[in-house]
Amino acid sequence: MKLQVQGAHREKAAAALRRSSRELRKTITMVEELEQIVGLALALAGDAGSDQMLELQKLDHLQQKILGVADFLDALSEQMPPEWNIDAKGASRCVLLAELGAKLGSPEAPDDTPVTAPENYELF
Repeated sequence: MKLQVQGAHREKAAAALRRSSRELRKTITMVEELEQIVGLALALAGDAGSDQMLELQKLDHLQQKILGVADFLDALSEQMPPEWNIDAKGASRCVLLAELGAKLGSPEAPDDTPVTAPENYELF
């Protein structure tokens, strides 16, 4: 017997995890753009010492961590039993960014941004 909560929006847990991973991968593009802007600003300032370059590498580390979490969510979604359903829409209400919450909470949300996987690299 399956318990269904009245009024709850149920969907496969694996689909919600894949959607979450996709949004994380989109975030990587934003971090890459920020890294380029900060790098250019440091170069134009002419004061890019080793301390500033180490700080700039934190953006690379952030990209790697985001990608790692996205890969983890994808791996979990592949292992998820198909009968596991969740209320992603209800869970998305805790997300303060309305657009992100809508994308995470709804399988019908438009996916307008292409996801490109960055190169796997470590600079440390």
